[in-house]
Amino acid sequence: MSIKSTFGLDGFELGIHVLVTAIVLGFTATFNRPGEALFFFSATMVSSLVLLSIRRRLALRSAESKGLTTGEMAAERLAELEERIAEVEAGQARMAELEERLDFAERLLARPPEQRMLQPERES
Repeated sequence: MSIKSTFGLDGFELGIHVLVTAIVLGFTATFNRPGEALFFFSATMVSSLVLLSIRRRLALRSAESKGLTTGEMAAERLAELEERIAEVEAGQARMAELEERLDFAERLLARPPEQRMLQPERES
């Protein structure tokens, strides 16, 4: 189980969060009177944990919406395959038409030059 799957944040982002919290704690300890330091220390820790939980929830939610589920992936792949099959069938129909045209051109060129005028062929 990785840090990212647990917290929704990678190690670097989590480290920055801890560092910023430590800096804020240092400032609150430095600029407050000793009696108020405990209150500001606990308020800073609670605020940091609330902020971390919000970031975690947002990161996990965005990670869920990014990827396709297995079923969605299979449906997407099936739709892509159906599209490719339709393209292949269209290419085969076009190939058949080109074969007919080539066959007609070969029959026309096989005639003697005086009969090469475009005349409708009689089907036998």
